[in-house]
Amino acid sequence: MQDSTQKKTDMNADNDANLDVIGLAAKPAAGEKPVFTGDERLEKLLGITLSLATELAVTRERLDTVERLLESKGIVARDEIESYQPDDQVEADRNALHEDLLARIFRVLR
Repeated sequence: MQDSTQKKTDMNADNDANLDVIGLAAKPAAGEKPVFTGDERLEKLLGITLSLATELAVTRERLDTVERLLESKGIVARDEIESYQPDDQVEADRNALHEDLLARIFRVLR
């Protein structure tokens, strides 16, 4: 039989798997926001910049992982990635991803 700590951990794992990340990102943060500059406009700009920097860092790390895995398995070389030309459907899919990204980045302005 599992102890109560293990049950709570399992429940949290189940809940985490069902989270609507985009929906949560659109919700206002709870509590008071920290103030760094005292200027509301600069605070919003700082929030946007930090959000964008976080998105970029995570994306670069994941991309690096994928490229290394593909290359190590002999599936695709990095120079093939550099020369790839997307078709119209890929462009449309990427545009949708861009819209979601911008919604998260500019959330602070809503």
